[in-house]
Amino acid sequence: MRCVLTSVWILTAVLSLCAAERAWQTGTWSDVTTKRRMVDFGPGSSGFGRPSGTPTPQMRAMADVRLFVIETDKLRLEAEDTVPVGRRSLEANVGGTLTFAVEKNNVYVRTADGTEHRLRLVKRTERDKSEPARGPAYAGVGGGHLLRAVTDHGRYVMLEDGSRWEIVERDQYQTADWEPSANITVRSLTRSENGFYYEVINTTIDEGAVANYVPK
Repeated sequence: MRCVLTSVWILTAVLSLCAAERAWQTGTWSDVTTKRRMVDFGPGSSGFGRPSGTPTPQMRAMADVRLFVIETDKLRLEAEDTVPVGRRSLEANVGGTLTFAVEKNNVYVRTADGTEHRLRLVKRTERDKSEPARGPAYAGVGGGHLLRAVTDHGRYVMLEDGSRWEIVERDQYQTADWEPSANITVRSLTRSENGFYYEVINTTIDEGAVANYVPK
């Protein structure tokens, strides 16, 4: 028993030391999405649960794959977390700040109570130094929005939640003809287009426009 306790203490000390040595930095949650799909866990795996003792272990299971997008002024990270259906392993609010560290193919996120969550790094994009700094993130990314108004000959559109969007010049001829009450979806672009970071999509007529969120 003494050996077991000693081993546990050593392991805890090592993990704490590793956590302390991580290169922690601050970023912003710019997007969080969840997709449900069948996940292949590979030979010899038992999925999320413990081995059942049956000769043939479970190799595939339905899971929620959560994609997190983290941004700083220097880089953009896309990370995944695969969890059982209905479980939320990490709370992340779009537009909120976080403390994280990148190590090889992992992204470690540290919560306020010091707990670490490990995510799988999917994609890392270095931000172009000449690219304008991104403004505050929009927390309502996704569908379910309605167009409230279009102003200044298509330069600005306003949604039902009061959010205001500046449209890139080349797309303003489209938004100038958009009708109020149209169904709208907002998505975050993987890379900015001339300093614009979102696309506002009029799903009623299947037409999109590159835009920037303009906070009040």
